[in-house]
Amino acid sequence: MIEDKKDNPNKQKIIRNRLVGLAALLLILAVIAPWIITDKSNSQTSTTPILQPNIVNEQFQAAEAAPDDNTANNGANNVSSIPYIPDTDQNPSSLVSPEISGDEKDDLTFTTDPIEQDPKPYIIQLTALRNKQKIEELVALLRLNNYNVRVIPKNPEPNQLIKLLVGPYAKKEQAEQVIDNLNNLTKLKGIIVAN
Repeated sequence: MIEDKKDNPNKQKIIRNRLVGLAALLLILAVIAPWIITDKSNSQTSTTPILQPNIVNEQFQAAEAAPDDNTANNGANNVSSIPYIPDTDQNPSSLVSPEISGDEKDDLTFTTDPIEQDPKPYIIQLTALRNKQKIEELVALLRLNNYNVRVIPKNPEPNQLIKLLVGPYAKKEQAEQVIDNLNNLTKLKGIIVAN
């Protein structure tokens, strides 16, 4: 009987050690098995592209064809064709100097047509890259988010620097606000350029 009591704690230790070993083995298998099972031959890169290339090419070609086609006018694409009209009213009488008396005013002949200076629209240069595919992806992403996007030059040669422009915007404050939105969307820091 005494021998059974001595064997019983040893048996419990052996069973406990086997259970701990089995649990450790199962944990290791649970961690390693998905890595072994996954097929690594089909994975091209560790990064995922923003958009699928075939969709980007279709949208880029559609965007190039849209300005030529008058039946498919889009409000976002025609923003640059609408002239800017300032909100402030200009008073033509403010052009006349108050120091001139009425007699001298009759002697002077001049036209009272107000001279309107065209305000320079502000354009955001988002980036300049040589990678045409990356530019097309960015253009598609920005057009999907309703930005007016232009690419200079339109038909770049291989290895030529391509500028990505967004705008125009009438006020610099608008352009600065759009830069913040573009930074959140594309993680690129653009600069404001007066056109």
